[in-house]
Amino acid sequence: MAESASLPPSPRSQGYAKSDETSAAILGAALAAFGAHGFAGATTRGIAAEAGATLPSIAYHFGSKQGLYLACAEDIVAQYEQSAAALVAAGEIAIDARGDPDRCRADLKRVLQMVLRIFAETESAQSRADFVAREMRERGPAFHILYQRLWQPGVAVAAELLAGAKNKHEAAESDRTEALMLISSLLAFNTGRDVSFQILGRNALDAEALALLDGTIDRFVDALTRD
Repeated sequence: MAESASLPPSPRSQGYAKSDETSAAILGAALAAFGAHGFAGATTRGIAAEAGATLPSIAYHFGSKQGLYLACAEDIVAQYEQSAAALVAAGEIAIDARGDPDRCRADLKRVLQMVLRIFAETESAQSRADFVAREMRERGPAFHILYQRLWQPGVAVAAELLAGAKNKHEAAESDRTEALMLISSLLAFNTGRDVSFQILGRNALDAEALALLDGTIDRFVDALTRD
């Protein structure tokens, strides 16, 4: 039997794909610009030029400069939530591992390794890290989005896992403080990227460097949680 001919994409579907590409390009350029210059310092004209888009396309996709800024924060949160959900769905992280210190310890290591990759593994990750660091420091329009959906839940999960790894039933202030220090250090590694690379004697965060950092995370967690 002859193969049936496949139909070409409809003009409408091609238009949607092009629109999605434009939106993604604008978002990527905006993350880099806002991370480097802040909300006040970045311009929509510069973002549009970097994205190869037009100023009206920013208004079409995001409404305004602030709308674009908030969309950047939402994109960062979505990356974190998707990565965490994927680990849970794959059984890499247990929803509740209290009473099993070894499992909590292993889960905490995986969470921290995930955070490292979200904020350090690629060029776009560097833009995310710069955006988050500046926003949390300057309390811009997206502060509450990042605090309520990224920092607070991220630190809470890490603190609960730290407590569980110490065979405690609930996290104490000391656990939350340690969790904050651990997560902040990963973000600081990327915002001080050039210094970090100089110290490590590297030009990029390649697979070997990631393995080195993963091993350091393992040792830090073990030191905090083992007697």
